[in-house]
Amino acid sequence: MLDKLSGYAKPEERILILARYHHMRPASLEKAATRWPKLQIDFMTIHASKGQQADYVIIVGLQEGSDGFPAAARESIMEEALLPPVEDFPDAEERRLMYVALTRARHRVWALFNKENPSPFVEILKNLDVPVARKP
Repeated sequence: MLDKLSGYAKPEERILILARYHHMRPASLEKAATRWPKLQIDFMTIHASKGQQADYVIIVGLQEGSDGFPAAARESIMEEALLPPVEDFPDAEERRLMYVALTRARHRVWALFNKENPSPFVEILKNLDVPVARKP
């Protein structure tokens, strides 16, 4: 994806890579400055991206299950006691977080997912006729 973007993104355009969790930062970003020197690439969690904008956004980690997005329901009594009550609409808070991720881009957003274990959000986006491309 970044190879493709390096062919047409302008040096002043920002590329924001977003994930649900910090540990989902792509390993390829370790060498991003040398591999894609003309790209202005930033990584952050979706929560941290609130109020941010970029020309292009890549959302990573759209899978189901452990460390999935949407995150699994609260399981501990402590979490249930300290956090606000769960809303009636399924995954309401996680849907709002997905909305934040999708609306950070000025030009285009890509949502990367695992074909074998996609996030339920992938199917929702497909049902809304959001285009799904095999390649960027």
